[in-house]
Amino acid sequence: MSTRNINISLQCDPNPRAHMITRLKVEHEQLLRKLNLLELQCLDMCRGKTPDYSLMQSIIVYIQEYPEQIHHPLEDMIYSIYLERVDDAEFVRKLISEHTQMEVVTRELRESLESLPKCTASNEKFKQQLSEFLVGQRQHIYTEESEVFPLVQSALTIEDWERLQYMTPILDEPISGRWTWYDYERLSREIEGKYTMEFPGGENANLILTETDHSQLV
Repeated sequence: MSTRNINISLQCDPNPRAHMITRLKVEHEQLLRKLNLLELQCLDMCRGKTPDYSLMQSIIVYIQEYPEQIHHPLEDMIYSIYLERVDDAEFVRKLISEHTQMEVVTRELRESLESLPKCTASNEKFKQQLSEFLVGQRQHIYTEESEVFPLVQSALTIEDWERLQYMTPILDEPISGRWTWYDYERLSREIEGKYTMEFPGGENANLILTETDHSQLV
């Protein structure tokens, strides 16, 4: 399965609402695929195989930095405008706070991963961390797509979406010392390309693992 391309230029887009929501959903799809690839590597560890630590590191770097630098700021801008329109929206404020919490948890997971090749005793701690991490990430994405995106689509006005489309390119402009959308897209392709080369049939990495598979992580 090839990663779908998305055009990040939203200026002068005739339908910015559809474009932005589509962009966020495609980014969720890419994140879910990386989560599944990470889970498959950990399952190899559970089965006594040596995981590809380099691949796992690349996946966690992507999961940590892409949302923190590009994905979450866009969602936060959309949610902030939604909060201007709707008074009773505590659950949206909770999602915004979860973005900060997720960044901390992902950094902690990355630190745990870095200790794995040096200390076998770290494996159990990492597996527990990863299991909780996967549940939290997937639940967050599910809540956004099933509950929040429909609400913001109906609540925000065309003027709101036009305002957002001129704010969005700021996230994608190159800044010294910071990766752009294109850098993360390249990393994404490298991750999935490496997985497909090492494991024929890697296009199935988007499938959710079975309950038996999950039981080996906890």
